[in-house]
Formats: sequence, C-alpha cells, structure tokens
Amino acid sequence: MSDNPQKLDPVDLSALLSSRVCHDLINPVGAISSGLSMIDDEDSDEEMREMADDLVRDGTKKALALLSYARLAYGAAGGLGAEIKIEDAFEVLELLYATTKATLDWQLEPAMVPKNKAKILLILAHAAAESVPRGGNVTVSPQGDGYRLEVTGQRLFLNDDIVKALSGDLDELKPKSTPAYIASQLAKEANGQIKAENDGEKITLELIYP
Repeated sequence: MSDNPQKLDPVDLSALLSSRVCHDLINPVGAISSGLSMIDDEDSDEEMREMADDLVRDGTKKALALLSYARLAYGAAGGLGAEIKIEDAFEVLELLYATTKATLDWQLEPAMVPKNKAKILLILAHAAAESVPRGGNVTVSPQGDGYRLEVTGQRLFLNDDIVKALSGDLDELKPKSTPAYIASQLAKEANGQIKAENDGEKITLELIYP
C-alpha cells in the first residue's frame, strides 16, 4: 500500500466518482436518445427504424447494467456495513460483462461476505473487463480470505493510473481511476491490500488479507 500522507476531501471524492458514473452512462444514454430521435423522424424508413430499435435496446441494456453495478459497487444497496450474498455481485457482473468483450469465469462458491469486500471485487472485476478491449477472459477465484482475478486476451492493457490508484496513490487522481482508489481504501480499512501486475501475457489483480 502507498504511504502517501495526502487526504482527499470527501466532497472532491464524491465529485470525481460522480464524473466517472456520468462518463460511463453518457454513451448508452446518448444511444437511446439517438434511437428515439430516429423513431420520431417521420422520414425514417423501415431500415432506419430497425437501426433505431437496436440503438434503444442496446443502450437500455448497457445503461441498466451500469446502474445496477454502480448501485452495488458505489452505493448503499443492502444497508451500510451489511453482509450480502456474493451471488448478488455475480449477477451484477454478469449483466455488466454482457455489454463488454470480456468473458467472466466465476469460480466463487455461494457465501455471505462483508459488503465492502464485495465492493472491492466488483471494482476489480470492472477494471479487469476494461483491460481487454479486444476481448478476453476474466477468471475470478478465491485466494485465502481474498480474491484473485486473472485476465487473458488480446492486447492486454492496464492503465498506469489504475495501478497507482489501487495502491492508494492520490497523485493526479482522475475520475476514471477513482473507483480503484476507493477499492484501495476499503481494503486498507480491513487490513488488506490490492496487488496489480501485467506481465504481458496476463493481468493479475489480487485482494490479499494477512
């Protein structure tokens, strides 16, 4: 974990996270808006209306997946400090991964887990999916009291800002890497740590508890 003594104002953290959520949602919501405009256009032919229908359907599917994810990963779903079923995290990720080019290989057994632990897993799994923009596989497995995510695929990419944020480094924190920073702080509160590595052939993300 980073020994960076800086503190991030809660209002600033909220603003960064809000920017991240808005960034995630702008494309699917924009697609829905474009589709509805095409449907309303009296000059639209049958082919254009079919394209519009696809835009609305795909945009709605992705927006709902992202909202379900954000509600559990960032919000207070289930109550503060509660335990939740790890299957709830799987269901959210299944919806999310259906909108990406990543395939989820879930190897966790049903269990009740601390909500913050599930939040960390959700954030890591989202970052893993984004690291294979050309398609790949994300395996989620248990590792001691924590988790291990292995990512394989074409043109693996793990943003340096994400790696820094996962270590708890606040230096030039951006909206995109804010969830990773939150995950680092949740892990730290439970005396855990997050490790991230990209060796060129696979990316490994680990949540480790002593």
